[in-house]
Amino acid sequence: MEELHGKGVEVFITQVPDHLTDQSLKRSLNPFIAKLGLTDWTCQKFRGQRSGLITFLHLSHGEKFLSVHGELAIPGFNPMGQQRKRPRLHFLGAGIFCRKSRSSPDPFLLRSLMNAAEEREKKDQSQPPPASDKTVSFQLDGLSCGHYEYPDGQFAYTADIEWPAQGTAKFGRDTLIINYTCLQIPLRVEIPYRAIYQVFVSARPTSLVLTLWESPRFFLTTGQDLISLMSQLGVSGTSSGMNNVTKFRLSHLSKTDKTDNSTSHDEILGQSLVYRLKISPQDFESRLQRLREKENLKFSYYEFPSTLTGRTYMADELKVFHRLITQCYGIVPFDVLFQLHGLVHNGFLLPQTVGALIDRLRKTASMPFTDGYLRSTTNGTNGTKNGGHGIYGVMNASSIPFSAGAIKKLFSQISFPAPDVEATMFSLDEIWSCLETNEKEIRYGTTKDLMSERVHQNLIMVYKVQVTPTKFTLLGPEPEAKNRVLKKFPNHTGHFLRVQFCEEDGQDLFFNAKVSLNQIWSRFKNFLLNGVLIAGRRYEFLGFSHSSLRAHSAWFMAPFVDDNGKAQNYSSVIQDLGKFDEIHCPPRCAARIGQAFSETPFSIDLQKLGVQVQYIPDVKSSDGSRVFSDGVGTLSRSLLKDIHAALPLNRDTTTCFQIRWGGAKGMLSLDSTIKGTVMRIRPESMIKFVSEDLRYLEICDMGNKPIPLVLNRQLIKILEDMGVKEKWFMKIQSHELERLRMITAHVHNTIIFLRKQKVAEQVNFSKFIRRLHKLDIDYRKDSFLCSVVENVVLREVRLLKHKARIPVEKGVTLFGVVDEYGFLEEDEIYFTFEKKKFAGSRQSPRLNQPVLISRSPALHPGDIQMKFSRTPPPNHPLRALSNCVVFSQKGERDLPSQLSGGDLDGDIYNIIWDDEAVKSAMRQFNPADYPRVPPLNIGRAVTREDMTNFFVEFMATDQLGVIAVKHMILADMKDFGTQDPECLQLAEMHSTGVDYSKSGIPIDTDKLRKLTRTRYRPDFMAPAPPAKIIDRTEIVFEAPTAPSLEDDDDDAGPNYQYYKSIKVLGKLYRAIDEKKIWIEDIHQTVRQRGSSVWDELLMHIKGQCRKLGRVNWQASQAEASRIRQAYDDAIWSASMDHSDNATKNLTEVEVFTGCIFNKSGVQTKRQRDRSVRLKDDFDRIAKWTESLIRKKNIELREDDFDEDNDNNDPYVDTYIGGSPASGSVSKNDGPSLDASALELSIACLHVGAAKSTNFGRNEGDFQSFKVIAAQCALTELEIALTGW
Repeated sequence: MEELHGKGVEVFITQVPDHLTDQSLKRSLNPFIAKLGLTDWTCQKFRGQRSGLITFLHLSHGEKFLSVHGELAIPGFNPMGQQRKRPRLHFLGAGIFCRKSRSSPDPFLLRSLMNAAEEREKKDQSQPPPASDKTVSFQLDGLSCGHYEYPDGQFAYTADIEWPAQGTAKFGRDTLIINYTCLQIPLRVEIPYRAIYQVFVSARPTSLVLTLWESPRFFLTTGQDLISLMSQLGVSGTSSGMNNVTKFRLSHLSKTDKTDNSTSHDEILGQSLVYRLKISPQDFESRLQRLREKENLKFSYYEFPSTLTGRTYMADELKVFHRLITQCYGIVPFDVLFQLHGLVHNGFLLPQTVGALIDRLRKTASMPFTDGYLRSTTNGTNGTKNGGHGIYGVMNASSIPFSAGAIKKLFSQISFPAPDVEATMFSLDEIWSCLETNEKEIRYGTTKDLMSERVHQNLIMVYKVQVTPTKFTLLGPEPEAKNRVLKKFPNHTGHFLRVQFCEEDGQDLFFNAKVSLNQIWSRFKNFLLNGVLIAGRRYEFLGFSHSSLRAHSAWFMAPFVDDNGKAQNYSSVIQDLGKFDEIHCPPRCAARIGQAFSETPFSIDLQKLGVQVQYIPDVKSSDGSRVFSDGVGTLSRSLLKDIHAALPLNRDTTTCFQIRWGGAKGMLSLDSTIKGTVMRIRPESMIKFVSEDLRYLEICDMGNKPIPLVLNRQLIKILEDMGVKEKWFMKIQSHELERLRMITAHVHNTIIFLRKQKVAEQVNFSKFIRRLHKLDIDYRKDSFLCSVVENVVLREVRLLKHKARIPVEKGVTLFGVVDEYGFLEEDEIYFTFEKKKFAGSRQSPRLNQPVLISRSPALHPGDIQMKFSRTPPPNHPLRALSNCVVFSQKGERDLPSQLSGGDLDGDIYNIIWDDEAVKSAMRQFNPADYPRVPPLNIGRAVTREDMTNFFVEFMATDQLGVIAVKHMILADMKDFGTQDPECLQLAEMHSTGVDYSKSGIPIDTDKLRKLTRTRYRPDFMAPAPPAKIIDRTEIVFEAPTAPSLEDDDDDAGPNYQYYKSIKVLGKLYRAIDEKKIWIEDIHQTVRQRGSSVWDELLMHIKGQCRKLGRVNWQASQAEASRIRQAYDDAIWSASMDHSDNATKNLTEVEVFTGCIFNKSGVQTKRQRDRSVRLKDDFDRIAKWTESLIRKKNIELREDDFDEDNDNNDPYVDTYIGGSPASGSVSKNDGPSLDASALELSIACLHVGAAKSTNFGRNEGDFQSFKVIAAQCALTELEIALTGW
């Protein structure tokens, strides 16, 4: 802290108005301090007191402030015998006493002020000035919630509920905040600008009418006694933990009166997503003019008609609709009813419109309904024999005229009602006509194969529901990985439902000490206990896996009769899984049941293979207290070969698998010494419950390739504390940064990067860029192609800077197994991986050497250990293993448990063999050894209600993220880093928190509160400069926003101040200037003069076609248009299915790259998981599309491991001298031509180059079809020209 010597001064102030906050105090002080020309200061108001502090970075500034505003001594003494003082600073009617504080300023506060000053000084002069983003406030005279409709054919707004609200409507930096009082209750409504589609301005009366994408956020504010107000609203809760609460989150606003017949807000808020703010006419125009300067709001002027006949009210129409759709259950196929219910419930169509559609459907039907697939069913319990299991498909021609797929497509075709949208667009006749067109497209057969493609052997289409604090939304069906339960009932998947609990925008509900979520948790609990009625079918809670618990999602089911005529419900399904009566801990019982909900893409029929199952004991320490084989069994080579035969290609070198089998879970590794077809299970550590469901071995994951090792901030901090040199971290980061900067500099680098990142792998996008380069066509002339490359490079740069995700070339991440043979001694490991599949250093690690080994998350300094890597001699059984790390079975304690409490049931471990890092890690710490926490025991069998209660309790009390963040802050602030006593305490709390999901024992929050509390954070934890995708393709950094002193309400969380960290993480962070890299290296602007990329490509293709004679591609344009429409529809579906926000789709760039864009630069855990599924989904869509265009079956691409080989891709036919293409193409003496495939490919390229149609509420021009068409055209052309 030497740089702070002699700097800073703290001013103590008293008699500050009690109601002020830190921000409002700063707003009050600012005019006085600015007048003196002082900078670099901050202030703090002590909560519950009339005093605070002003801190100046510069001593001279503090002295100047006190010379003008410091208190003055006056003659006399007060009753306490102290010298009387007179204030010289006055604001808000109060005299503020200011004097120099007896304490020195907090050094981290001074460092944060220094950091802010330096950032201000080094601002790039060429950068646009910060946006003025000052708040604009209106006086609110009334508030209503309603919907749009067209009575008498005229666009109108109908209020479904009104509040006599008196208050303010404040448009802040990025949120509209409405504060008002209704029935003497202080309420608050928050509407983020991103949730506002359009604002209509009306003068009669002066009002703003907001069209919303999603529900607002509602709060009770602490203007009065909070507990009393909670009671008035019928909200349960206690005063415990309420000391810091300033807002109480509500699921809806209260009624306007106490009568029973008045409309309740919660009845209609999911469908009535229009809010009207009645504004005082005083200064309305001038304020509106300032408001219109905000670029992120879209305004239109419209005078809504005040009196029209034929208006309807949402609550009344919803009651009628719900009765109607319930009556249709068992008559109309459920998959159709689900989509119809979704159109109303998600706010796309008015209930009376869909009700009329149902009536017409019933009248039109001439024959019994089908289940949504091309086969008939017989009536049975709750409808059809399988209850309408079919998710959606083509309807039988003898049934009603529309399938569920045709109805689902309406979601992409319905616009928001508006003055420029004709009333006929929402008429029954227009919707009917649209459905007829949709059904023709489906029956034509173009999309039928895609449905099968999306639902291949590893996926199944599942209905989903998103539950938010205000409503629930019907989604899907969407592709979901299979699990044991779904596999048991393949003809009844429509009776299962995936339910996600989240914020209105699809993100997790975040903990905030100032906001109580008690009412929201109560709402979620009621949903779990009571289930949900959808189109006449009631779904109720079934269970959740360990991963879905952390993702806040659960499985529901509706009763049905299975194919054997047996009634299935919650009890029968759970009973069939195993016996759970002896598990008396609700979370543990839920976790055991949850094993059946784990994603298991592959299943092996053990009975069919004649597998012999053997049970073997665990390997333990001499005293029996440690288990060295915790969670791992073995399998013979014969069984391994049988498993390989059932897996996709490029898995034939796998020797270890993560499995589920009956009540067992864990790993199986190859034991080449076992004869026969044998699987060996260790009952004590692997079998979690008794089950008779033992026929299938289910595979969750496998070690089919090495995982590149990437550092993170936790590992870096511990390595730094171990003594690893700063220069090593800087060197490997600089190496990676230079690689990223050079990606767009040379096409060769771009191609290698795209291939390694597997961007649009099925399309072979990297090869497409190479092809363009060979044709001397610059891909950078096309905005879409540019944005694909830039999006992926920027993602990697931001991960590097903001998460310190630094690749280690001499490092690898592998599954862990045990040494079954006793070859390894204590403190020895053996690790092995396939070099050809490794993305790191081509230099193999030495046979015997010290290495660093760890497991994430790592918070304790002993979570990284230095051990000796020992290689077995040739022909030793351990040498038969691949892509795993083998741990010794000798010693007093197993090594996995020393590494963040790991085991061998599927955990992965990090190994570093880089000599520079290993040799400099001179300090080694003992591993943590926490006592086992006995799990919660309720003394009886666990019920469904016990598990649902824990599910909500876990959501409300899970503090893992809070602990990890606090640990990171204190590890940087404290001199001893991760060895500091408080950091060690946090590491233990984190371990308890990790086990909470299974033990039911939460962390001690009192201990957490007693730890150092600080508002300062190291600079490497500062949020990334926000970026966004505009025009659906181009990435731009948002203009910096000048901090506004009026914005204290915008951010519900604390306002952190960031200081410059002097430790390794801070230096790594500051070594990367992402904006500079973006401007200079990534965002390559090329003048788009002359012909476009696609014009040049078409010119080349047509020129080559002349060598073949007549190529009549024009005749294929109609078919090409149908394929493009089907492709665009599939991309739109994927963009909705994988979006966090149920109302807004992803951009096409995100779908094409398989990477969800986060404006902060770092994806959430849910976005990372969704991105994996998105990539798989796009690969299937691309495979299906190419098959249609090339008129042959195209296989899914498998991993390429030789990244530098031009010929290493599935289009091996595309280079002269390559192998024959997939399909039946034979070699002739001269050029041969599959005319239809080539002609259709060229036609598709022509069609793809044209602008696509918009998709209802989500505007945009889809462009990726032309990339696939171009690849197909080039491939077919080269086949024709070369005779292959």
